[in-house]
Amino acid sequence: MPDIFVSPKENNEKIANSEVKHPEGNFKKHHHRRFSSYSVHPDRVNFETKDKDEEIILMLRQHPIVNLKWIFITAILLMCLSLVERTNFFSLLPSGYPLVIKMVWYLITFIYAVEGFFHWYFNVYFITSRRVIDVDFFNIISKRVTDAEIDKIQDVTYTNSGPIGTVFNYGEISIQTSGESREIAFENVPHPDKAADILDDLRAMYK
Repeated sequence: MPDIFVSPKENNEKIANSEVKHPEGNFKKHHHRRFSSYSVHPDRVNFETKDKDEEIILMLRQHPIVNLKWIFITAILLMCLSLVERTNFFSLLPSGYPLVIKMVWYLITFIYAVEGFFHWYFNVYFITSRRVIDVDFFNIISKRVTDAEIDKIQDVTYTNSGPIGTVFNYGEISIQTSGESREIAFENVPHPDKAADILDDLRAMYK
């Protein structure tokens, strides 16, 4: 017989201790890779508002291919400085000025590259045994965290991001909820179909 009188805490423990299924079979625990974009039951991963009885089922970042944009721009910035040096422009400036300009240019390029990497690394999406969480990283001192309980999710849809997204299998997951955050979007995440299946399985466990 089904368990009718089950407290929310007991229900969460059941979900945390169960294996979420998808068409390819059960997900099993594995060690977390620091720069992974798709980690199932990651080890040694935590976040500020995680409860003791809450288990992380899936951790997502944007697909690594999105990093090509800031990597390409960083390379262009470095090449531009080399081209300026070849034009002998710096020889027209007073002594000491070329060194200052180069240092400032390299500093700006470095800051741009670091911020591009941090934006990818710290923008994280979690699917736990209780909720979905979207951590948006803006800069070193600013971030936004949005979450929604699993039982508040009304609809889950996913789309691939155009031809490139279809080839590399990444896209967006749109989560409609009945809570304060009406919609949560996981952008450019790898294997959006598998992540959507996990959410559907979790929703079924809460019904």
